Amino acid sequence: MTTQAIKLMTLGLYEAKTPTRRTGTVRPGNFEVLHDLGGSRLRCTSGTLWVTLENDARDHVLTQNQSVAVPNLGKVLMSGSGTYQI
Repeated sequence: MTTQAIKLMTLGLYEAKTPTRRTGTVRPGNFEVLHDLGGSRLRCTSGTLWVTLENDARDHVLTQNQSVAVPNLGKVLMSGSGTYQI
């Protein structure tokens, strides 16, 4: 599968769009961008994650075992230090 470059409108950066992994880790000072999660729940399995959903004015700070529903198919940006599961 080839990757397609998409523009991250909120950050002005370019990133390759690849299939979203169902689990992952966010390292301090980095961020993770997830796509097409509409109808899913994003759960923090360890650490602390700062989650921003496209078209949602609120930010969500999740600690271990907390989750947030992803209502649309837009981008999900995460920062902090922790692991997640969808």
